[in-house]
Amino acid sequence: MRITKFPVLFPAFLLFLLQCLLFTASFANAFSVSLEEDFLSVTADKVALQTILRELAADGITVKIDPAINPLITANFNKRPVQQALESLLKPASYSLLWQARSQDGDNPAVRLAEIQVFQTGKKDRMKTLQPGRTGVITKNSAGVFYVKDEILLYIPPGTDPAELRKLLKSYNATLVEYSGLKGLVRVLLPESSDIFAIAREMKNSLNLDIAQPNYAYPMQPPVHYALETLEADLAPGSYAPTDNISPIAILDSGLADNAGLDKFVLASLDVMNPDTPITDTLGHGTQMAFIASGIVKPYGSVAENEAYIPIIPIRAFDDTGFTTDIKILDSINFALANNARVMSLSWGSETRSELMEKAFASANAQGLIIVASAGNEPTGKPVYPAAYPSVIGVGALGPHGKTWENSNYGNFVALYAPGFANLPVGHQGDPGLYAGTSISAAFVANTIAGYLSENPAATLQEIRDHLNSKF
Repeated sequence: MRITKFPVLFPAFLLFLLQCLLFTASFANAFSVSLEEDFLSVTADKVALQTILRELAADGITVKIDPAINPLITANFNKRPVQQALESLLKPASYSLLWQARSQDGDNPAVRLAEIQVFQTGKKDRMKTLQPGRTGVITKNSAGVFYVKDEILLYIPPGTDPAELRKLLKSYNATLVEYSGLKGLVRVLLPESSDIFAIAREMKNSLNLDIAQPNYAYPMQPPVHYALETLEADLAPGSYAPTDNISPIAILDSGLADNAGLDKFVLASLDVMNPDTPITDTLGHGTQMAFIASGIVKPYGSVAENEAYIPIIPIRAFDDTGFTTDIKILDSINFALANNARVMSLSWGSETRSELMEKAFASANAQGLIIVASAGNEPTGKPVYPAAYPSVIGVGALGPHGKTWENSNYGNFVALYAPGFANLPVGHQGDPGLYAGTSISAAFVANTIAGYLSENPAATLQEIRDHLNSKF
């Protein structure tokens, strides 16, 4: 790839303002679905139809749909009659609504919606039952910490008295939901508007638990997009192929676009939000990181050590509004380990520290997974997680001329700084072009580690860190 004219960089304060505006817009694109009796409320900005329907499945409605039908939906209505609401949501496809008697009221039996069927005309046989997938409503407290509303996570050690647990849950009118992704972990659903932080502390003390915390949520911080007067990119993904016998990089991000041309590089993929559907990427960030992690796109200022191209395991861990949660990250880690990933790239972060995530990343690292994470695009000096967890390699960004990028975060948790500017053929909710951020740096370091491991498969974490320190 080449660039014929480099742009004049924005002043630092303008970049910071741009990031704040982008972040605010990201959170403003909220997603919620609420069914009350026969009235449906939906707030969605370019949210996949199946994501919306999973929320209804969580309310006990059977949903059957052709997996190929999954358009992006934008809607904003409150307490609309459910049949009228579904007509507006499902109008791009053929559908049927099945009702059943709920009770008898004189001569007029009340009915409730029992099943939704969405299909292509004449192809009902392609429908599959959609599994419930309620992600919950994400909110934040006065300290700016994001979390799933009315939900806490408990790590129950062996030997805990089940009767005591049931008694405690009953005292809070709470519902326990099993979670199979980590032995001993359970989700607890609480009544609306519960003080989950206080209840988590009380439950932890009452049962002497190792972990009792909210199901924290994490927003994706977008990279900075620079405008270019002239940009030329020599890039044909289809002409590249992954090098043989190299362990893949798992990319926990917003997914992978089906038209990215990276099919040959994908060893396995998962849409954590919709496990039964092919992976997609409505935001573009995950696809950007796939180009960097695979080695097809090299950041400016990087020096290729070899011509190895790395296979990838893209995982869509973030929803259409740009948020993920502790539970979704756990599911992603499990998938990465099950598919023999040796390196994991995390191009996102938050100042929220999660005991559960610290434990999960340490466990994955102990199983041989090398984890890399971005330090953040705001120079606050404050720790950003997961980059600041001891088992994770935190990465800051260099500008195209080898100096530390003025918007890169810094601090003792940053292990190294790596090139963070790249000409990308895919935009982040925008046009392709020149992007900058520690997200690019982290994906590039993941690529560098995978290349080193291809020649030194038995390398220890310390040897890997020493190698990185010699390169950057």
